[in-house]
Amino acid sequence: MWRHLRRTLEVGGGVILAAAVLVPSATGLAGLPALGATLNPGGGVWRPAADAGPARAETVSLPGLSAPATVAFEDNGLAHVTAGVDADLFRTIGYVHARFRLAQMDLTRRQAQGELAEIVGPDALESDRFERDLGLQRAARRDWAALPAGPARETLTAYSRGVNDAIRELVRDHRLPTLFTVLGYEPREWTPVDSLAVQRLVGQKISFDEQAVRFSFAQKALGQKVFDQWFPVVPGNRQQPYDKGPFKKLPLEPLPVRAYPADGVPADGAPGPLGTPPTTVPAAAVHSLGNSNSWVVSGSRTASGAPILSADPHLPYSLPSIWYQLEGSSPGYHFSGVTTPGIPVPLLGKTGTFSWGLTASQRPTTLFYEERTDPARPGQHFYQGKWQPLTSVPEPIKVRGGATEQHQVRLTAHGPIMRVQARDYAVWWAGTLPSDNMSSMLALLRAKDLGGFRASLRGWTTPALNFSYADRSGNIAMFNVGVAPQVASGNPALPLAGDGSGDVTGSIAHDALPSSVNPPEGYIVSANQREASGDYPYQYSTSYNFVERGWRDGEIVEQLSHQDKLTLAQSAALQSDWHDNHARQLVPLLLGALKGVELDPFEQRVADLLAAWDYTASPDKPQPVFFDSYKNRLSWATFQPWWTHYKVPQDPDKGLLPRNADSGAWANETLRGTVLGWIQNDPDNAFFSLPDGTRRDATDVMRAAFHETVANALKKYGPDFRNWTYGKYESVLFPNLAGMSALDLGPYPGWGGNPRTPNVSVGTRDAADGRPLSNLATAGATWRFGVDWGTGQIQAVTAGGQSENPMSPWYGNGIPLWMKGRYWPVLEGAAVQGARTVQWKVTS
Repeated sequence: MWRHLRRTLEVGGGVILAAAVLVPSATGLAGLPALGATLNPGGGVWRPAADAGPARAETVSLPGLSAPATVAFEDNGLAHVTAGVDADLFRTIGYVHARFRLAQMDLTRRQAQGELAEIVGPDALESDRFERDLGLQRAARRDWAALPAGPARETLTAYSRGVNDAIRELVRDHRLPTLFTVLGYEPREWTPVDSLAVQRLVGQKISFDEQAVRFSFAQKALGQKVFDQWFPVVPGNRQQPYDKGPFKKLPLEPLPVRAYPADGVPADGAPGPLGTPPTTVPAAAVHSLGNSNSWVVSGSRTASGAPILSADPHLPYSLPSIWYQLEGSSPGYHFSGVTTPGIPVPLLGKTGTFSWGLTASQRPTTLFYEERTDPARPGQHFYQGKWQPLTSVPEPIKVRGGATEQHQVRLTAHGPIMRVQARDYAVWWAGTLPSDNMSSMLALLRAKDLGGFRASLRGWTTPALNFSYADRSGNIAMFNVGVAPQVASGNPALPLAGDGSGDVTGSIAHDALPSSVNPPEGYIVSANQREASGDYPYQYSTSYNFVERGWRDGEIVEQLSHQDKLTLAQSAALQSDWHDNHARQLVPLLLGALKGVELDPFEQRVADLLAAWDYTASPDKPQPVFFDSYKNRLSWATFQPWWTHYKVPQDPDKGLLPRNADSGAWANETLRGTVLGWIQNDPDNAFFSLPDGTRRDATDVMRAAFHETVANALKKYGPDFRNWTYGKYESVLFPNLAGMSALDLGPYPGWGGNPRTPNVSVGTRDAADGRPLSNLATAGATWRFGVDWGTGQIQAVTAGGQSENPMSPWYGNGIPLWMKGRYWPVLEGAAVQGARTVQWKVTS
């Protein structure tokens, strides 16, 4: 989405908003509205929408407010909202969100509802077509129409009123965020449908993926038997599921019916021949990285004698952050945590009696159906033994500077037809099933104990998540929730037959989903690993469906299992930990394989270097530079001859297979676990040998990969290990959400970590040639949070800060603490009164 916005704002190789920041100007550029009103005439800097300087005391009028409310801001921007009526609490939160994040909120709802082209132009059409096809807006409208009177409806209505209070005030006072002035429009009123659409977009970004299609290219070439050996259901190396059974085999639960209200009913009859090809799924819309760590530790293992919870959701970094941290207090609610602007309730945080975190459950909830069609029968597909018409939903898309596009969503019984990896599929995605997650979250916030917490999640539909839990009574728990589709035949982690034989028959029952409550080991860890052991009696995740392969979860378990008096400071240190558990498992095996081998002097120096390594991918260490290359070359040495033998094609997006011996790829992500499992448990596996019959075992392959990696590293970095230090090549960047590079913070050199360390570092930005910049971290922990229920300590930090305004002191102000592994204390209640704060008085 953001690259489209950036194209719109770039002129002649320069970024307009960068010019607005740096160059005094009162004239319009390249046909866009004049920027004079957005600039300070004297300073030539970004003029504040409403929050460029330190916050000031204000009296805010929200007509019709039931009772006075207050908003207190700490020096770091953390907000505390107190109201005398529950609805007023969420109305005030809506107002605060809009005051500090209105541009973010408007762009996000436009992305969710396929309305970016209206303000950005044709470059956004690809994103808009996709979102219209997927149907977040249709689903949000349907769910709002079906939502009964009660807390959820009242909350969404009150929140929308608060957002609109802020919009009207900002328009009246000519203080809209600069982006609106540059793009020349005013935001429309906020509605509950907007919040429900944003909620679904958040789910899309962590659950809509195309791994089933990508890996089908390998499956078809390898055949099912070999494919299953290479890409097993459970990763081949040591795993750490938090639910080890015994498991319940319960009847499947029926799924909610995916029907739409009257204004969204597909037209009857066949739409006729397809006028345009199906929408291509944009790369930016697809889930592309594992998300998050959370663990809970029983009081039997903590210094305080009470539970500790730690949580850090992993997402792309952005300025502003996806999160807005606040405390909310009213007669019916008290919580501290992070909200997503556009959504009124916190998604992670704590109440007065318990704390909770979230991680994404990496199991298939995006299914792809290969529909049978016939050129002689345009507009039809073969389903349940007969030819049936496609149905169509008109979705006109307004385009800035052009005519409205008369887009048509084409649907089969399984979902919209989309082009994925150059092939057409009907896409079934759980994210548009009817759901009422708002009621679930409000019930969660009102829960008083473990039983109430678990009961609140019973109605959760999507996305699939793991909720971690720790309370002041001493309980710890982890619950997997959300739809887990089961199909009549086929594998939901690969494309399915569209003739009806592979239809979804129901979902795993809520009570049969993985869970753990007060386990004897005294801790529970979720880091996107497969939650259940291999004997789980349902279709579930596979080793290639984004499941963590035992690295992050393995390291966290390794460290927690050796702690019997854990403190919050130690748990926080683990959130910033750069130990690489893949290296911890593999390097000793490599060193064992090198025993008795005559190494040249430089190879011996490298072996000695590895023997002295503590397995941290920290900036001062040379070993992680070597290991990052070695892990890739080990997979290449093992599998590349077989890729060629089986004629496995590269997928059209060029992400399945590695480009060369030193590069990663989606296949490699799984195969690293597979080859480690073979080394550990099956060193004579036939696939270590070559297709021509040349005999090799695990030791031979490890040695060959070592020699090749040393030679390559020597050529690339030279013989001086000071030139190998990881921090020379690793940096971290916090990109501005609108794609304005002049408003980025960073890159900061001397960073560490990788996708396998608890403190994740992931590169999501591409170079000019399209290759990923893996050494530039642009994703990882977006909020770090910890609670010790014994000491009462609560701490958190978000790097992106609280404001979207680059001139605000709260723009990216968490970065220095975040980079050092430090935190802000989370103040609540009376403690806030003792801190230096700025107060807003909110009146009717």
